[in-house]
Amino acid sequence: MYGMLLESVQHFVRTEYGEDMWCLVLEEAGFKNSVFTTHQIYPDQLILKLASCCSQHTGKRTDDFLHFFGQCFVRFFSHYGYDTLIRASGRHFRDFIHGVDNLHHQIRFSYPKMQSPSLYVETEDVKGAILHYRSKRSGFAYYVIGQLVQIARTFYGLELDVRILRNGPDSDGTGCHVIYHLQFDNTPYQKQQMARKSLQELTDLSPISGRNLFILFPFSVAFDRNMNILEVGGKVRELFNFHGFIGKHVETFFLFHRPRVVFSWRNVLTLQKVVVELECLNSCSERKKVEDRRCSASTRNLLLKGQLRHLESWDAVIFLCVPLLSNLQEMEEVGLYLTDLCIHDRSREIVLAGWQHGARLEVSYERQEERSRRLETNLKMRDEWKKKGNDLLYSMIPKAVAERLANGEDPITTCESFDEVTVLFSEVVDFSDLCLRLSAMEAVSCVNDVYILFDRIIDNYQVFKVETVGQVYMLVGGAPERRHDHACHVANAAIDMLKQLHLVDNKHCGEGVRVRIGIHSGPVAAGVVGRKLFRYCLFGDTVNTAARMQSHGEAGKIHISESTNKRLQHSGYITELRGTINVKGKGRMNTYWLLHKEESPWQLSTTSISK
Repeated sequence: MYGMLLESVQHFVRTEYGEDMWCLVLEEAGFKNSVFTTHQIYPDQLILKLASCCSQHTGKRTDDFLHFFGQCFVRFFSHYGYDTLIRASGRHFRDFIHGVDNLHHQIRFSYPKMQSPSLYVETEDVKGAILHYRSKRSGFAYYVIGQLVQIARTFYGLELDVRILRNGPDSDGTGCHVIYHLQFDNTPYQKQQMARKSLQELTDLSPISGRNLFILFPFSVAFDRNMNILEVGGKVRELFNFHGFIGKHVETFFLFHRPRVVFSWRNVLTLQKVVVELECLNSCSERKKVEDRRCSASTRNLLLKGQLRHLESWDAVIFLCVPLLSNLQEMEEVGLYLTDLCIHDRSREIVLAGWQHGARLEVSYERQEERSRRLETNLKMRDEWKKKGNDLLYSMIPKAVAERLANGEDPITTCESFDEVTVLFSEVVDFSDLCLRLSAMEAVSCVNDVYILFDRIIDNYQVFKVETVGQVYMLVGGAPERRHDHACHVANAAIDMLKQLHLVDNKHCGEGVRVRIGIHSGPVAAGVVGRKLFRYCLFGDTVNTAARMQSHGEAGKIHISESTNKRLQHSGYITELRGTINVKGKGRMNTYWLLHKEESPWQLSTTSISK
């Protein structure tokens, strides 16, 4: 289908349900960042997917949204001037439904790849009509109802009631066939019947001879009730280079191309007010080839477009038609010349106009499609850069806090107190010696490799990296996301840091880098302060104590306070009493070494990083 149908859906879903819902629906339908353009071809089932996704988010039925989408298209196409075409199609709604196939023919030059459905009226009376809808697409029954209801209301001031009598596969199994009962005020039908009867009574002209009729319409065909050919026009004889037409079944040489119905006498009588296309078969063997490609958009055989008329005096039907050609290339493919086309119709003008403007239209379509592709690429790049920006932001500020700031909250409102968290400090030891034997860039490279390893490790635990200052690395568990097992997550991260430190592969680091780690649990205040260079900061004595645990520790060991040790008891962690030590600024404290963790419900994730 062409993009104009999807443009209408996009416009009105955005208007009535909001941009956020449209973006979500588009992503769920598999078309995130798609920019629909009028003349680009899209999958036929996309509208059905969009209706289904809208239904899931609103609670309305999918059929209700298809009905809504059909109405959207009628409300939208006025932007392109097609409302003028609808108004010009007839004085009454019955004129529109009788001539809707004609409208499809009129716009096929603007949309050459359009696979339009076939609609024709079977019967009508003063209360309504029976309308047949045939299409290669399935699932659009309610979409068509939406279009019909909106057209009747907008252009003819009628309230249309539509009931589906049949909704199933077509006779050949390649599409769908829907029969609608349309109920509306159809009093113009009665007036038209009376006018026709009056005209028949007043007209007193002598009948026209059949010979003149076939001269005026050199591509015409006449056949009787048995569907046997009575006569054909002279150009048809020249085209086939065969004179044995008379008495042969009409389907020997012609097939219905549009509408897609069985070539029977009953159907022929029903289709007298519908534009009909017959496909000429150059040989009998062509029939199976055509039937095998019925779902194709076009063929190389000649198409004849015209009207079927029942002539009571002959008790036969004549097909008054002209060749259906768009440009010189198509005319050449079917073996015709301009002199073969009638002077009294517009076949010649259409062919020449298509040749003159086809190339220019094609260039315009290609430019529009290229702009659409560039815009889609830019939107995808925007999403990628947005994700990178968010990843960078979330590495500096916790995601929950960053989202609050993005919603316009003042930074100070993010500050809150926590009854207990666990804070870890880690420092690369002998850093001064490292700086003496290495250049500044080599020392930074060495420390950077250590921090990259630590960053990968903490991704496996529910902890947040607060900051790095020089050779010191700080993280916290239990803030901003409150959790009772914060000490266990921090302890697991610390054990992994020591176990995987040997993975640092930097030639400047010598035989290996050593770190000492300190951990303490206690209350803190935390939040974002300031208005520039936002950082998530921790405040309180717990931070100072954790720093002292690190500075009073030993290389290659995890030094923990008594409060942290209590938190880790009965969770499978093996600790060892260090004793009572004098801690600067804190006095004497009982501290412990965290040795390792026994296998328990808490499993260490030590293999994922190395892999």
